[in-house]
Amino acid sequence: MKYSFIYLISAIILFGCSSEKTTKLSSSVNAASDNSYQLALGDSLSESNQTAVCDSLVADSSEDALTSQLLERARGHYQSALDAEESGDSVHSANEFEYAIGILNELGDYPNIENNRDFNDLSRSIVADYEKYIANIDSLGSESSIFALRNKLNQIDESSDTTNQDRTQKIISTPSIPLVINGHVQQNIDFFQGRGREHFEKWLYLSGRYFPVMRKVFREEGVPQELMYLSMIESGLNPTAHSWARAVGLWQFVRGTGMLYGLKGNFWYDERRDFEKATHASARYLKDLYGEFGDWYLVLAAYNSGAGRVYRGIRRSGSTDFWKMRPNLPRETRNYVPQYIAAAVMTMDPKSYGFDVAPADSFAYETVTVKECVDLTVLAKCANTDVETLSDLNPELLRWCTPPGGNGYALRIPAGTKAAFQQNYAGLSDSEKRDYLVHDVRKRESLASIAKKYGISSAMLAEANHLTRKRVSVGQSLIIPVPPTKSFYHAENVVDDSQPRSARKRHAAQVASDSPQGKEKLVYKIRKNDSLGKIADWFDVRISDLRRWNEIPYGSSIQAGEMLNVWVPQDQKEKYAAINAWSDADHTKALVSNDESGDEKPVASAQPSSYWVKYRVKAGENLGKIAHRYSVGVEDLRKWNALTSSVVRKGQQLEILVEDTTATVSKASLAVVKDSVKTQKAVAYKVKKGDTLHSIASAFGVSINRLRSINKIRGNHLHVGQAIYIRS
Repeated sequence: MKYSFIYLISAIILFGCSSEKTTKLSSSVNAASDNSYQLALGDSLSESNQTAVCDSLVADSSEDALTSQLLERARGHYQSALDAEESGDSVHSANEFEYAIGILNELGDYPNIENNRDFNDLSRSIVADYEKYIANIDSLGSESSIFALRNKLNQIDESSDTTNQDRTQKIISTPSIPLVINGHVQQNIDFFQGRGREHFEKWLYLSGRYFPVMRKVFREEGVPQELMYLSMIESGLNPTAHSWARAVGLWQFVRGTGMLYGLKGNFWYDERRDFEKATHASARYLKDLYGEFGDWYLVLAAYNSGAGRVYRGIRRSGSTDFWKMRPNLPRETRNYVPQYIAAAVMTMDPKSYGFDVAPADSFAYETVTVKECVDLTVLAKCANTDVETLSDLNPELLRWCTPPGGNGYALRIPAGTKAAFQQNYAGLSDSEKRDYLVHDVRKRESLASIAKKYGISSAMLAEANHLTRKRVSVGQSLIIPVPPTKSFYHAENVVDDSQPRSARKRHAAQVASDSPQGKEKLVYKIRKNDSLGKIADWFDVRISDLRRWNEIPYGSSIQAGEMLNVWVPQDQKEKYAAINAWSDADHTKALVSNDESGDEKPVASAQPSSYWVKYRVKAGENLGKIAHRYSVGVEDLRKWNALTSSVVRKGQQLEILVEDTTATVSKASLAVVKDSVKTQKAVAYKVKKGDTLHSIASAFGVSINRLRSINKIRGNHLHVGQAIYIRS
């Protein structure tokens, strides 16, 4: 059974992980239930890893503490991946990278995690180092994710001889989408026939399970059925897949786009993981994109990178032909369409390409309505099946039970079991039908204190009860998202500080004993008010590296007077050594500076041919039509105008960023219409180290709220290199 990693924390509490460190997770689960739950991260963790997770992940009432615990677990796998890579164990290294990324992807669903600098820094570091690792190996293990596999294919395409790669070798006709075979497509076919064979065989097997549903949905939605092969490239036909960009499910929807196409989610479920609902959403999204572009190859490119980037590719290339505009698309998107074509032609005729795989049985199910919050173990018994089968049929469920409240949950059960299910379900006691605790708030209790009592975070408690603010009233009844039949395990400490700081320092010295190539070690003495983020900025290194070099766990702070090991380029050692010699005044200035120089303000580059226009919506218009008129993406229109849906009303004023339209681009390039009013030149600013929303807003004379609205920024988090649109 596949669970959200956030739930993994709860599961550890709920299924009775013993306070004795030697207790195995599987034993704890079996002791709590007749059917064992398999707690997994994407694909199943090994028993040893399950035990390690149980031993280390403990509950605390603080969201920061829970986040730190997960970050520390991810950092441990990251370090193991680097160690394995150094020792030449490529299989173990890849697995450890996958574990680390998996933890962070699941943590990406945690409330307000996008504002956590440690999370963002560690995510970027792990993905960057994994990409470097992938570039240096010939093939990936069969357990590697689809996202690592696609990254490898992109690297192969980038390094291949581009001579005649675009020349069409043949075209395979289908009812709607002609599949062009050229050098780019052929090298993907060659890869899947060779080094990626295990992956493709797995996809062919899983296609038997999901393609019948997809074929039916696409037919109902009026979308070419050949597009169902895209799900192989999107997710490897894994409904619980999490991408490095926090997209989820067979069709890889990010949360915002999923909501626009009707995919709901909360603490209990995520419809992006539902193979039927997500396929309907994907079909509608693809159909909308086709309404914008009128070409399925451009639709696929936009599905991968967004309509705005495709429009920019059209403008820069002067063509709407995918193969001609391909060099002007983002790196991943350039090979995305060839990957789709390769998967499509091989799946349509697998034996011609050397594959003889018997597909899995298609899903056969019927639906029952469950109005109570019931443990899946109980429901599986009612349907005379097992939890794994029930989970495969209902992958959107994030918890151990059906969601409480509402009008009931439509649960899929194996075909032919409905009568037995209804009879068995009717015989359940009331206690078996309510599988969560209810807590009545007492005097002097707060959300945080209640959460601590039950060993969960206040954010999880707030989400489970649909609370928009963290205030509770005396007498208020709260759902406690834990099974009442399970025991609790409370830990005294979230971060293991059992080792003294000196011992951790000795271990850190051992970790950093081998000098990184071309680098030399400096020792920095921590001063008052220093933070790892500031120190990382001054030395141009990653926060995650500072933690790794000095064995600083997440959740643990640095202290003035301690020494930090920092590895810097050998030819710049003197430059960075000067930081240790800063006077108190220099140090204070550096602490409050906008960037490493301490005295520069953000400088943006206005593109002379780019400007903002104001446009008033006319009767019968929608965002798709307006986006097409201005050659921009619907997603961009939403972002620039802080829209949460595609619905606009007559008379509504929109602000649109118009770029260079001087290129001659067939019918897809349209001039700015008369109805718009040119306002001011657009200013695009790239975020630098040390920038904050406050510093950027001050430099350009705009409000922070205006910056957030224009750029759809939640919270205060920015990342280096991020493009910020400015309007005075």
